[in-house]
Amino acid sequence: MVRQHRRFELLDVVLGDIPIGRCTIDQWQDDRGGTQWAARVLMDRAHGSTSGLLVGRTREGGWLSGPATFAADQEGPRGARIVLVELHGTGPLVRVTDPAAATSR
Repeated sequence: MVRQHRRFELLDVVLGDIPIGRCTIDQWQDDRGGTQWAARVLMDRAHGSTSGLLVGRTREGGWLSGPATFAADQEGPRGARIVLVELHGTGPLVRVTDPAAATSR
C-alpha cells in the first residue's frame, strides 16, 4: 500500500549534464517503508539518455538530487519532436546545497 504520496514540481532540472527545464515528481513510501519516486518531463525525442543524476530546484528554493533511469516515452503534446518521458528513481532524492557539485559527480 502506498503511503505519504507527495506530488511537486522541480525547476531548473538537469539530468546528467542535459538541462531539461522542469519536471513533476511523485514521491511515496512503499510497503517496506522505503521512499520511491518517479518524474515526468517533456524532452526532445532525440535526448539519447538512458540514466543519469537528476538535480532540480524546489519552489521553496532548496535543491534535490537523485539517480534516475528511463522507464518509458510517449508522444508529447507538442508534436513529433517532443516526448513525455517517465523516469524512475533508483535511489533516494536527497537535499543538496551545491547543485553544481552534485551534477559533476
